[in-house]
Amino acid sequence: MSTTKISSNPLERIALSCSGGGYRAASYHLGAMAYLNRLHYQGKPLLENVKMISTVSGGTITGIVYALGKAHKEEFETIYQFLVGQLKHLDLVKAGISQLNPDAVWANPAKRKNLINAFASQYDTHLTRGATLADLDLGSTHLEAAVFNTTEFTNAGDFRFRNKAAGYCGNFYLKVDAATAAEAKLGDVMAASSCFPGGFEPILWPHDFVHDQAPRLKELAEKNAPTGLMDGGIYDNQGISSILNYRKKDPTPYFDLIIVSDVASPYMDPYQPAPEAAKTGFYKWTLKDLVAKSASVSNRVSYVLLGIVLLGLLIPAFTQFKPSFVNGLSVGFAAAALILWIGKLLAVKRLRSALNWVIDRLTGKIPGFYRNKLSHLHVEDLSLHRMEPLLLDRLTSLVNLLMNVFLKVVRRLNYNILYHNPAFDYRRIGNLIKQLTEQDFLNSRTRLKQDGGPDPNVARHSVLNGTYEEVIGPALKKVTEEAAGFGTTLWFTDQDVVSDMLDKLLITGQATMCYNLVEYLEQLIYTTNNGFAALPEAQQQAIQQTYEQAKADWATFKATPGFMLQMNLKRE
Repeated sequence: MSTTKISSNPLERIALSCSGGGYRAASYHLGAMAYLNRLHYQGKPLLENVKMISTVSGGTITGIVYALGKAHKEEFETIYQFLVGQLKHLDLVKAGISQLNPDAVWANPAKRKNLINAFASQYDTHLTRGATLADLDLGSTHLEAAVFNTTEFTNAGDFRFRNKAAGYCGNFYLKVDAATAAEAKLGDVMAASSCFPGGFEPILWPHDFVHDQAPRLKELAEKNAPTGLMDGGIYDNQGISSILNYRKKDPTPYFDLIIVSDVASPYMDPYQPAPEAAKTGFYKWTLKDLVAKSASVSNRVSYVLLGIVLLGLLIPAFTQFKPSFVNGLSVGFAAAALILWIGKLLAVKRLRSALNWVIDRLTGKIPGFYRNKLSHLHVEDLSLHRMEPLLLDRLTSLVNLLMNVFLKVVRRLNYNILYHNPAFDYRRIGNLIKQLTEQDFLNSRTRLKQDGGPDPNVARHSVLNGTYEEVIGPALKKVTEEAAGFGTTLWFTDQDVVSDMLDKLLITGQATMCYNLVEYLEQLIYTTNNGFAALPEAQQQAIQQTYEQAKADWATFKATPGFMLQMNLKRE
C-alpha cells in the first residue's frame, strides 16, 4: 500500500498527454476532452484546470486545433464542432496525393514537392488556417504550455515545438530561439509530429518550414544543414516525457494530476512465420531454372524473328524482286522483324547490365567478411518455395520490429517512469482506448488481484465493482469494442461514416474518461489514510460534488452511450 499522500490541491493543476494514432487518436482525444469540459470542479469545467497539453502524431491534430482555438478565445463547443467537421469530411490521403499531380498548384516553392509537404499544406489550409506558432498566444487561457512532439534524426531525440511562454523549441542539441520558432506554420508542425515512418518521408527542419513570411527561418536554412523530423511517437508515443520534464527542478511534482490519453494497443499478435509453399509448379523453379527458361524463350523469339526476316527476303527473291504489293509487304515484315530482333538484343544487353549494376551495388554494401560467407550459399540452386520464407520472414519481422516491438518498448519505458515512481501516486490517470473492452477489463481485474486488490474501503464504496456486464454493460461494450478495433488512418471511409465510427470514437473517449475519473475520485475520497481527511472541508465537498456528477454521468453512459452527442454537442 502506498504511503504517498494526495496533493494538497487535487484537480488544480492538470497535465494532459494525447498519444499518436491518426484519426482514431484525434477523435478519441477530442471525446476525452469533451468529457473534461462537461465535468465541473469548483464551479467550472475540469478542462479549464488543464495547464499543459503534450501531444504526438494524431493527438497533435486535436492538440493544435484546441490550443489555437483557445488562443483565439473560442468556446470549447466551437472548437469541437470545427474539428469534428474536418475529421468527418477531410480525406487527407486523397487530398495530399492529388496535390502531387503535375497540374496541381504548389503554392510554396521553398518546400520540396513530396507527400509530407503536401499533407502540411492540407493541414495549413483546412485545420490551422495559415496560423503560425506566433499565433499560439496562450497568456489569457487556462493553458500554460502546449507542446507538440516530433523526433529528430540527427541526435535521435525528441524535438519539441511549443508556445513561447513554455520555453525554447527543439531540444538540447538543436535549440531554436522563440522568435525563429514563432515563424513556423502550425500546419508544418502538425505534419512533422504525424509524419509516421513508412507512410512518409521526413520533413526537413528548417528548410521545409520556410515560407514568404519567415525571414528568420530562411536565414537559418541558408546557414545550416537540414535535419529530418518525423513522428513524435518514434521517441515517445504518449508525450509523457515532455510533461515529466516540465518544471522538473521543482522538489515535488508540479502537476496535481497527469492524464495520459492513449489509443495505442498494449497487445501484439504473436509472430507467425511465412508458410512454406508446396514445391509444385512455378514454386519448384530455381534461379538457375528461371535463367535457363528465360534464355530458352529469348532464343525462340530470336529464331521466330530471324525466320520472318529470311522468309520476307526469300519471297521477293523468287520473283527477281519485281515491284509488287506482295513483295513490298514481305520486305516490310522482314525489316520490322529485323528491327525487333536488334531491339531485343539491345534490351537484353541493357537488362543484364542493369541487373549486374544492382547486384554490384547491393553486394558492395555488404562488408567483405559477410560477402565471403554468403558466397557459400548457392542462391541460384534455391527454389522459390525455399527462397520465399527466407525473404518474407525477414521482411515481416523487420516491419513488426519497427511498428510494434520498438513502439511498445518505448511505451513501456515511459509508463514505467510515471507508474513506478511513488511520487506520482494519486497524481496519474491512464485513459486507454481499450479499457472498457471485455478483454482489457478482465485483464485489469486479474492484475489488481495479483497486486493485493484495492483498498478495502475503496472496494466497499466503489460503483465500479461487479462483473463486466454489471460495470460496463452491453450498450457501452458494443460501442467501445468497435472503436478500439478501428485502425490507424488519416481518413474515414464511406463505410466508416455509414457506421458512425467517428461518433463511436468520440463516445469511447468520453465514456472512458468518465470511468477513469470515477475510479480516480473514489481512490482520492475513500483510500485509507491518504490525506483526504486533512484537506479543508470546502475542498472535500468540491471533490465529492465532482464525484457525484461523474457517478451520475457513468450511469447515463451505461444506459445511453451517446447522450453527450444528443444533448449538448449537436452536429450536422
